[in-house]
Amino acid sequence: MSYRLPPLNGLRAFEAAGRHLSFKLAAQELSVTPGAVSQQIKHLEQVLGVPLFQRMPRGLTLTGHGEAMLPTISDAFERMSTAADAVARKLPTKALRLGVSPNLTVDPHGLLAKLANTEQAPDYVLITSTDDVASLLSGALDAILRPGPGPYPGMHAEALNLHHAFSPHAQAFLVVWPGLAKCREFLKTRSLLGSLG
Repeated sequence: MSYRLPPLNGLRAFEAAGRHLSFKLAAQELSVTPGAVSQQIKHLEQVLGVPLFQRMPRGLTLTGHGEAMLPTISDAFERMSTAADAVARKLPTKALRLGVSPNLTVDPHGLLAKLANTEQAPDYVLITSTDDVASLLSGALDAILRPGPGPYPGMHAEALNLHHAFSPHAQAFLVVWPGLAKCREFLKTRSLLGSLG
């Protein structure tokens, strides 16, 4: 049996750009240039014979074909990643760049110390002490943990219950670009942070 597949690099670029609705954010995730993402998607569209995106002056939207294809392609990459991770846990990964508000880490038994001393040594997350949402918006960070509920327009925000050592903060909000909300590193980081509650 042979699989009828379009170019896999084009599918990776499409999947990332479709989640982010941005060639720039997809390029950051894939460690390539936005031009490379655009070229891979153009080639994929030529091979498929249908447009997948509408290029707008202020971003991208998926076409009907792109909308129909994205969930299945995302699921396929997630399954491949899970299968590879189960067999080869040492596969290189891009660490999630997480900013943690200094307001949450003033206690010596605070979050950064707990993460640094955990058995689950998180090589999938790089932690910086910052409360600067601009760093998230500029792409310098992938996610940020803050005490305030926002608003965070255009972002995905999840409330996390905090350990009593963070009093008076019973909750913090983990804010991330929507395109990263289902990525493996974000889910693992969210799970680790939740386990400290």
